[in-house]
Amino acid sequence: MEEKGEAACGEIARCPEHGKKLVYFCRVEKQQVCSKCAIIGSHRGHTVVVVEEAFRELKESLSAKLVELQAESSEQISRLEEIERNTTAAQEEAEILQRQVQEDFAVLRSLLDSEERALTELIAAEKKQTLEELIRLKTGCLQRVNHLKLLMDPLDAALQTTNLSGVLKVLNISSEGFRNPYEMVNDSIVRFKAEKFCGPLQYKVWKKMFQIIKTVPEAYTFDHSTAHPHLEISANRRSVIPLREPLPVVYMDGRFNAALCVLGAEAFSTGKHYWEVTVNKKAKWDLGVAYNSISRHGNIVYSPSKGIWCLTLRDGCHYEACEEPEIQLKVQRKPCRIGIYVDYEGGIVSFFDAETMEMLHVFRAHFTDPLLPLYSPCKVEDGTLSDQRLSIFKLNM
Repeated sequence: MEEKGEAACGEIARCPEHGKKLVYFCRVEKQQVCSKCAIIGSHRGHTVVVVEEAFRELKESLSAKLVELQAESSEQISRLEEIERNTTAAQEEAEILQRQVQEDFAVLRSLLDSEERALTELIAAEKKQTLEELIRLKTGCLQRVNHLKLLMDPLDAALQTTNLSGVLKVLNISSEGFRNPYEMVNDSIVRFKAEKFCGPLQYKVWKKMFQIIKTVPEAYTFDHSTAHPHLEISANRRSVIPLREPLPVVYMDGRFNAALCVLGAEAFSTGKHYWEVTVNKKAKWDLGVAYNSISRHGNIVYSPSKGIWCLTLRDGCHYEACEEPEIQLKVQRKPCRIGIYVDYEGGIVSFFDAETMEMLHVFRAHFTDPLLPLYSPCKVEDGTLSDQRLSIFKLNM
């Protein structure tokens, strides 16, 4: 056995205590021992195996550990590659966004600069015209003053004379000589007309700016043919109220028959879109977007995997983003109006407090089908029906 162990594991040392070859391995103390150590020595009662078996087991253990480390190393390398990809993507996305921000603000600055330049030129022209007219009037007044002085001097001299002939001499001057050859102009009508440039200047410029802004609140409408029977759509199709009793509607494939929802009438499969929904002080509502292809029959699940990107409110204070899994949102103030922004190519659905433009949540996705706005005022709560209303905000210009 000693020769076999020696052949399997190379030259075998001898036990310093008993002088015998160390052909066994103590599993308890993880060391080689001789036969006497295992039987009568300090390793008596310990589990021992022949060296070649221990050698095989240890190599198998090391091999398994190596495989484990290799797998972990491969996983970390893959993770590093993913981090590198994400780093590159983050840099590219940030640069693209920075360029977009610069371009957007450049357009706004260009408009503001153009409006400022045009207005200052108009003011300068009005100033020039007014000053020229005032200079003309001033010149006329000076000429009249000088002429009057010429007329007053002989009169003054006549008043100083002591004989009648001097007075008669002045009185005999033709009345034409006293006539002022310079026109008398009422200068009160000449002034700088500042009122031409008064008014809500910023608002006027904003209205012009509104024409070049690409993404502004769009006046979307509800598609009444998709509305659940317990939902009443207003005549202008921009307001919806939940009812206690169903309406006598025609049932069709496109109408929700269980979920208290209604879809928007305007679908989009490209571009950037933004709209706002007035929720006032409602205690619950559901807002978002959905694929046009979602099923309208039976209960629906708000989930990106089901083609729905949705934000919900429950109990007046519990805001939830219907991700997978759901995300509870911390909202500092209760919004009265919710803004929804979709960048179809960018794969983004964002929700905002429309009054402060604070972002509430953002979904990231890869859209493959046309999207429609999704609305639900939820079931009738305590209070009047008007309190339950959801309305699509329309920006009046």
